[in-house]
Amino acid sequence: MTATAPSPIKRLADLPAHARVWLYKTARDLSNAEQNLVRDRGFHFTSNWAAHGAALDASVDVLHDRFVVVAVDEEQAKASGCSIDKSVGFIKQLEHDLNLMLTDRMIVIYEHDDKVTSCRLQDLPELLAQGHLTADTIVFDDQVSTVGDLRTRFRVPLRSTWLERYL
Repeated sequence: MTATAPSPIKRLADLPAHARVWLYKTARDLSNAEQNLVRDRGFHFTSNWAAHGAALDASVDVLHDRFVVVAVDEEQAKASGCSIDKSVGFIKQLEHDLNLMLTDRMIVIYEHDDKVTSCRLQDLPELLAQGHLTADTIVFDDQVSTVGDLRTRFRVPLRSTWLERYL
């Protein structure tokens, strides 16, 4: 019996624009070791990820030291409810193993003084009133849903996101 070589790591950059994404964020930078762990475990997860027995063409990556991205090209096979549940389980295991929260939707991640930083959503009005944040502050729109959106609408001025209601 001949052993098959492991499949090459699928990079997020290699996925087509229509590929579906799920973004998970953390309030602090992930260390290099943590990022490597996420990528290694992501490779293992996506190598075995399937929907109704059909392998999913997927990738897990870390962006801007703060975002764990799970992406899947659904042209080959659509991610089903069960397979999506498995991806959430993967994220929950990362949260446990890294002792951090990736599913906190109340974090706003933005750029300030050439650094990526974050605040709690409830602090946004005060930060805007103080001028610490403005309509032109670059924020990361975690509501993007495709790789194409990730490439073009992920890092945008605050006024171009759902956060504009706080202006």
